[in-house]
Amino acid sequence: MKKTLFPLLILVFMKCSLLAQDTERTIMLLGETKVSDTDIYKKNYPAIYNWSNTHSGKFIWQRGAHVSEAGFIYTLIFFKGDKNFGEFVATQNDRLIQIRKDLKEIIKENNDNTTLPVVRSAWVLMNKLSVLQPDFKIEDYDFRKMNIFTVPSNKIGEYESLLEKVNEADKASGIKYNVVVYKAEFGYPVNTYMALYQDKSRLDYYKHQDERNATRKINKERMEMTKKMSLLQTMIRVDHLDRIPNQ
Repeated sequence: MKKTLFPLLILVFMKCSLLAQDTERTIMLLGETKVSDTDIYKKNYPAIYNWSNTHSGKFIWQRGAHVSEAGFIYTLIFFKGDKNFGEFVATQNDRLIQIRKDLKEIIKENNDNTTLPVVRSAWVLMNKLSVLQPDFKIEDYDFRKMNIFTVPSNKIGEYESLLEKVNEADKASGIKYNVVVYKAEFGYPVNTYMALYQDKSRLDYYKHQDERNATRKINKERMEMTKKMSLLQTMIRVDHLDRIPNQ
């Protein structure tokens, strides 16, 4: 957890700007870092998870951690509403001080294992762009394919409209899958999107993706919209994430 403190200006910005919002949004706080030994992080994660739930559970809706193919550790913390997110951020410094006292050896081991400082960013869930089946439960899916990409600022409306139409075309064709789409609020340029495709495993994801694509090829209009969307995207990162057990 070395170098995880938010600079004071970031704290003030987040607290003031996000608490000013009136409508409830789902916000994700993303942490990205690298470690020398992922097994050490996995071993220590349950203790940190339980401590964090005890000390910040009233603000948090859901949370999880993932090891990625590219060697990153991703921590995802989800909040319902700007008020919960703002209060979490405003009190995070005190918790970081306290956890270093309560879990001294574990935090030291994690610090010694860290090769890159934690980079944090805030993202807002785009409900209209996401596709979730009625029985979806985040804990049922251990694998996520992550796409992070940008769209030209003057083409955002066009891109989002195309994606909504593509999702509608998939639904009309009986294609079922789970993907959540976020848009950057802080830490990345605000024209940055993140798509998280959920499945049981990497093998399952690509098997199901091949099946979905075979059906999609029949719909020429959808394929044309997909082509237009791809021309508007600049891919920053593609990664494969495996969830770390909480216990």
